Amino acid sequence: MVRKRRIVAVAMTLALSTLFAIPPSATLAASPDDESVPHAQADPAEPQEGAAPDRQDAEAPREPDTLQEPEASSPPPDYLERYSRPFVIDGQELKYTQKYYWNRLFHPELKDRVWGTGVLMASFILATQKRRIQSDVSEDDSPAREHFFRTAQDLGGRGIVPAIAVMFYLSGSAFRNYRTKETGIMLGESGLLTGILCVAGQWVLSEDRPKEGGRLHPFQGIGHGVSGHTSTAASIAGVLSRQYLQIRPEDGRVARTFKWIGKGFAYGAPVAVAFGRVNEQQHFAYSTLLGLGIGFWTSNVVADAHGLYLEGKRSPLQPTSVGPIVGVDGGAGIGARWKW
Repeated sequence: MVRKRRIVAVAMTLALSTLFAIPPSATLAASPDDESVPHAQADPAEPQEGAAPDRQDAEAPREPDTLQEPEASSPPPDYLERYSRPFVIDGQELKYTQKYYWNRLFHPELKDRVWGTGVLMASFILATQKRRIQSDVSEDDSPAREHFFRTAQDLGGRGIVPAIAVMFYLSGSAFRNYRTKETGIMLGESGLLTGILCVAGQWVLSEDRPKEGGRLHPFQGIGHGVSGHTSTAASIAGVLSRQYLQIRPEDGRVARTFKWIGKGFAYGAPVAVAFGRVNEQQHFAYSTLLGLGIGFWTSNVVADAHGLYLEGKRSPLQPTSVGPIVGVDGGAGIGARWKW
């Protein structure tokens, strides 16, 4: 009974981590196909050369763009057409994602601190009981369970995740679908950034595999203190969820049901990979939880960056036209119209 309770405790710890897998964010990764988000680099309308702006329009107060609902505008068609082409990538977006990601990592928001603290505390608890947990898992193993979890581990290895990213990118390029192509790029970014953090964690927590003795020797080479399979599998969860599985007000009951099922699979599959790594004596339970935390967090931050970039961090003042004007007292001058 004690062994079973310990196994149940491990299962609940890993499962509960998925409940916090989506850090609350004011900005969701919006899809250009939904025509709901303006782009940061949208060019203002070109005025006719030499044409004088209407003085009444110039003097009329203009409502700030920041007060408008996102649904009121759509991304520029020329932007979608350009970046839906094969092998054409928005370098500014990649740059923005990198800056946003590393800024969030070294200057975490409150939700990031809560998420990180929860993962570290749960990992510490599991680490104190790591050998007992491994012993219980080994004793209670069965051929059916071993086969299931061994199959589940393939999601985090054998190049499955990179293949998924390439599939989205190529299919989006072939059919000129910006959202699909962008999903592939985001999956690639999430996988790469997750891998960087995972390797750093494996260096800090350099540890032998459980089946090799599990000796911990920090900062001495790349060990197995963080599960690479688990973090890689978790790196796709946030991107897929935010791109395709967001519940919208216009969704019907069937659509909502299937989206919740999809979310469960997106976040549940990496948890199955984590169980598999523990069951195969490849990692301790705390190592897989750290991998889940890194992958889930990174994928959601990449999705945040994508949504914020499309919404646009534009300058509040943008000139739209310049032309000659006549003042009230009859004096001539040059007037400029600004977009706020």
